[in-house]
Amino acid sequence: MAQYLRDSKILNVTITESLLEQIDHLLKQRAIDTNLALDGTGMSEAEKQEHRLSLSYIVRFDDRGYRLNDANEALRHYQRASDIERVIFTLDSARSENTNHKHGTYFEVRLDSKNADNCYVQASSEDSDVVDAVFNGLIDILKKAANRNGIARNTWTQLLVQIVGVALGFIMSLVAAIKIAPQIEIENAFVITFIFAFLIFSNAWGFIHAQAQRLLAYSFPNVRFARSGKESWHWLVQTLIGGLLVALFIFIFTKFTGWLGSVLSSYVAGG
Repeated sequence: MAQYLRDSKILNVTITESLLEQIDHLLKQRAIDTNLALDGTGMSEAEKQEHRLSLSYIVRFDDRGYRLNDANEALRHYQRASDIERVIFTLDSARSENTNHKHGTYFEVRLDSKNADNCYVQASSEDSDVVDAVFNGLIDILKKAANRNGIARNTWTQLLVQIVGVALGFIMSLVAAIKIAPQIEIENAFVITFIFAFLIFSNAWGFIHAQAQRLLAYSFPNVRFARSGKESWHWLVQTLIGGLLVALFIFIFTKFTGWLGSVLSSYVAGG
């Protein structure tokens, strides 16, 4: 018999405990319906066991993970964790597990806050109606969790960061040249000091840009796990980190260019 498969990436969602419970309820109901239907067939007990569905959970948090069969225990870990990395729902049969999901029934919802490529819904079975019913049900639940993080997670935002960063670097290089040039008695002092300051910024920009992208991904994750009592701290930390990084870079750049001006001034005067 043919094996039917449907899958879809999960993009830009905010996951709440209520939404996790809805996913859990849908998959549990599918397991109950399938297992009850097996009891009414003429299969042997061994064949029934091969096709029975069981639901398991993986919760990874604070650099450790657990594979569980109890939803309440998984939820307790979820609530107590400091940093949720990944939550996975897996509903499959022994036949599916033994054949590495090539045969039998298999459903998975994978939610990963660290890796956007590791977020998807997958449904596979020898019954196309079952695949469509479960897959569409999961997609309908996840649609309720859609957020607007996609606005910040696109190539246009990356281009904007690049343009703004280079523009700020240009302005800071101008400021540095204006401060340093009067202290250096050489021809075209302003041009030389501007080029020198901009070269320093250009070499530092690769590192700064990478950190800016990481901060952007952290602030607007593809999957955000929202838990009561911890959201305000999440956004406060993001804002403080972003502000401190910018302020620290401007402070270091200003101090460095001021020091460099005094050194060059002394050197030129001594020569």
